[in-house]
Amino acid sequence: MRVYLLAAGYATRMFPLTRDVAKPLLEVAGAPILTHIVERILELPDVREIVVIANARFAPDFQRWAGALDSHAPVRVLDDGSTGDANKLGAIGDLAFALRAVPPDGDWLVAAGDNLLAFGLGELHTAYRAHERPLLAVRQIERGDPSAYNEVKLGADGRVTVFREKPGDPVSALAAIALYFFPAHVASRLFQYLDEGGNPDAPGHFIAWLVGRTEVRAAPIPGEWFDIGSLEGLEIARKRFRPHAASALGSGRCTR
Repeated sequence: MRVYLLAAGYATRMFPLTRDVAKPLLEVAGAPILTHIVERILELPDVREIVVIANARFAPDFQRWAGALDSHAPVRVLDDGSTGDANKLGAIGDLAFALRAVPPDGDWLVAAGDNLLAFGLGELHTAYRAHERPLLAVRQIERGDPSAYNEVKLGADGRVTVFREKPGDPVSALAAIALYFFPAHVASRLFQYLDEGGNPDAPGHFIAWLVGRTEVRAAPIPGEWFDIGSLEGLEIARKRFRPHAASALGSGRCTR
């Protein structure tokens, strides 16, 4: 399994904190957010490579971070060439860039570099292996407005019947987080989506398109999840997140 971590955003909503530090490299519980994510990924049995998609501004920092890791799977950093919000590729644009540069030769996993996972990925991996169809990791929205996220509706068999990105009239409180398991052939679907003029930004637009064309399944996340999308979200994570075990990767810290 090849893993693609989306880390090329500029996090302007968190300025000035993220003006000189990429959001995935902000520290929580003594290590960068991305280090905690990689620790969880490396618990999976078949990870052959981790690909981090960065932007031109912060790619050197991600290179230093990767060099400080003691990972049993190689970690590759790609520079998407963007320098700011004006010329960024968007999450799906970045993913397409990475899939062309380092094509998957089997199953692949995509995760956002600012989603802090307080759970192991074993249950989700098992759910994916049961059907080997695209799998979404979903959660119940307990607080806030569901329309700020996406909406997922499931059939009795666990198949996704409806996916809507930031709906104005949500009827379900079930939403997907930015963590997706895919079989190899979905890469060509993503290129098709973009060739047809699909939105290159939020991954949810691609997922909504995919649900209308192939079987997509979902499984619940088995623990707490922190979306580091704001200064408030970062503060909550710093207060509540606890590493699951002593890090085998080192701190993964990097300095300019």
